[in-house]
This record gives sequence, structure tokens and C-alpha cells, in this order.
Amino acid sequence: MVQKLVRNRKYYLLLRGRTYYFRYTIPTDVRRLCSSLPVEVKRSLRTDSYTDALALIAQKLKLIKVFQKTTNPKVILKLLSQILDFSKEFSAWAKDQLSNLQFKPSVNQKSPPIPKAPPKPVTPLLSESWKKFVNWKSWTKKRAADNQRLFDNLIFFIGDKPVGNVTKKMLQRAFKSISRLPQRNKAPYKNMTLDEIVEIRIPPRHRISDKSVKEHLKLCQSLFSRYLVQEEDTLKEAPTNGIRLELDDKRFASLKDSEVRSILDKAKTKPIWFQWFLKIALYSGARRSEIAGLRGADFKFCSDTNRYYFLIHDGKTKAAKRSVPVHSKLLEDGLLAFIGDDLKSLLFPLAHRSPNRVTDLFGSMVESKTNELGERIVFHSVRHTFITKTRSQGVETVLVQQVVGHEKRGAGVTDRYTHSFQFYLKL
Repeated sequence: MVQKLVRNRKYYLLLRGRTYYFRYTIPTDVRRLCSSLPVEVKRSLRTDSYTDALALIAQKLKLIKVFQKTTNPKVILKLLSQILDFSKEFSAWAKDQLSNLQFKPSVNQKSPPIPKAPPKPVTPLLSESWKKFVNWKSWTKKRAADNQRLFDNLIFFIGDKPVGNVTKKMLQRAFKSISRLPQRNKAPYKNMTLDEIVEIRIPPRHRISDKSVKEHLKLCQSLFSRYLVQEEDTLKEAPTNGIRLELDDKRFASLKDSEVRSILDKAKTKPIWFQWFLKIALYSGARRSEIAGLRGADFKFCSDTNRYYFLIHDGKTKAAKRSVPVHSKLLEDGLLAFIGDDLKSLLFPLAHRSPNRVTDLFGSMVESKTNELGERIVFHSVRHTFITKTRSQGVETVLVQQVVGHEKRGAGVTDRYTHSFQFYLKL
């Protein structure tokens, strides 16, 4: 099909075949403020008349000037939507055309009725559906707070529009923008708003992980597909259907025997609290946040089994609330003496206050950030190591899930934590 750009560029006209189109190249400085915007947008003007096309475009010129001077990303997206919406202009243009017609039907001739387009079903706003979705779910307090942060990112880039108007393309653009966000628990980003963050360039090393971006997609799939389509029947089809994120997603690694021995040896030069933090993680598989929340009172003795155990009161899921047996190696090394008589205070106040301190100390003891398979070696690798090792020794999956706080619904999550058996430390 032949395309011809009309020479008078200030009117943003493009002739394709016999139909005129509105074409607008979004300025670079505007796209820097809102990275989800495309380089160029087009809309059909549904006319082959140059004069009519000019009339339709003329009504958008003031709006375009405002758009080019706006610095707020939310306002930018709203203005662009108004610029591309020609429904009012089409309606006014059609009325003018009808009023200019000289044809009048005869007395006996009836004008055929003009068919009306069926009205679009009215759907609730994204924020309204989210509130109902949260009430429908039974998340823990921590899980609810984590998911709220994910949703805040999504609605910032999508906008609070009716759920029926949310498209697959909108979500894909939002996920792309989210992948460029920084880790919000690090300075200087933790004290910045999203409006402030999108105005600066985030170095790749400061950006959120691919896993975090996928968590945004999983939350969207649960909201749109599971809730709005299957549960509420608000939508006939979820906009998340068929979305695939092209991310460089690297799995967490498990540690070899030699790596565990090396880390334990290097930990002797670290603060005593970190040495015990690491040992508890190695011999229980508990999450970093769970260990950071432990108090002396959480460690108890069971007279029936003649064993010590500790309680985890809260966590990522309902299954996270559990009792965990204390490994004999921890007792041999003097765990009870480390706990002491203060049962009310946190055992690891610094880790509870600054979780990244644990991450940084662990990172200083590993020679490489990835293993030979490209899997990431981080503190969470200790949890992968524990699960892999216990399963390699023939411990039943359901018992492993009970100890580490996995949901007992098949072995899906636990399988993802399990690596090749032959590499790992004998506990």
C-alpha cells in the first residue's frame, strides 16, 4: 500500500492509499519522562478529504502543545490518550456533513434507521477491583504488604482505568517500565517516590531482579484471570493471556560442600551475630527475614521428643508459621549460650533493622556471584542448599516442606529449590 507524507508537517498528516492518518512523533524529552511511550503513534482519520483531515487535526493542536510541555508521567499518559481519541471530532464532523446535505426524503419515503453501536459494558476501575481482590484473598500481613507494593507499581504505569480497558499491550509496556525500576530498599531510592524515580536514569546494577518483575506478572494473572474472569465474571478474557516476559532470569544456586566449608571458615572473621545467623540458616533452611525476627523466647524444649526447637510466628505464606527442630550441631557449637537469658529481645537486631547487612556480609565471602551454570550465589542460596541436601538424604518431601515452610500442595515449589544431589554438604 502506497504511503505518502503530506508536506505540511505541522498538521501531522499521513496519506495511506486514499485515507488520511494522524501521525505524531513523540518528542525524545517526553519519552525520557515516560519510558513506556512508543516513538510514534498513528490514528486513522477515516476520510479521503484533505480539508476534512485538516479540520480534525486543527482541534488537537492546543492539546499537543500542552502535552509537549508536561513533565508529570501520569498527566503525559492521560494527555496522549486524549490526543489519540478522535471520537468527539468524528461526531462533530458527521453532524456538519449531514447539515450540509441538500437531499430531503419524500413524504412517502422513510429514512433508514441509523444503527447504533452496542454500548461497551461498564467495568469497575482497577483500584476498585484491587480492593475487592485483596478482601477475597487470605494473605498474611507481610504478603499483603509486598503485593500492595507490586500493585502500586502496576497502577502507576497503567493508570487507574476500567479493568475492561486494560489491554495486553498496556501490561507489556508496564512490565518493561517496571523492569527498569531500582531496588527500593537501597539508598537513595528508598526515600524517593515513583514520580521522582522515573525522572532519573537507573543503572542496571541497581535495578530490580527479573524474579521481581515476574512477581508483578503473577499478581496480574491472579487478579485478572483467576479473580475477574473465573470468580467474578467481570471479564470474558484476561489481558494477561499469552504474555511472556523476555527476561534474563537466573535461578538461585545451591552451594557445593567446598563452598559451604569455605564460607563457614571465612565467617569466623565476621561479627559473632552473623556467624550464628549463617549457622541457623545452614542448619534449618529458614528465610533471612524469619531468622532476623527470632527472639530468645522462640527457642523451646520439647520433653516428649527430648529436643529443642524454635518457632517462626509469621512469614511469606500461611505455611511459614511453624516449628523448626534445632540441629544438634548448633547445640554443640553453643547456641544456647549465645541466646543467653534475655528472652524478649531480638537475637539479631541489626539484621532485623538492616536486612541488606546480611546480604553484604555473605557476598563478601563468596568469590563469584554465579556458579558454572550461571545460577546466582546469594544468601538465599543457603536455603536452596538445605532443601537439596535434606531431600538427597531421603527425607520425605512433606517433612522438608514442614520444616522450611513450603505449602504442602505437591512438590512444585520444593522441586524448584532442589538441585543435583551429589554436590552438597553432609549435615
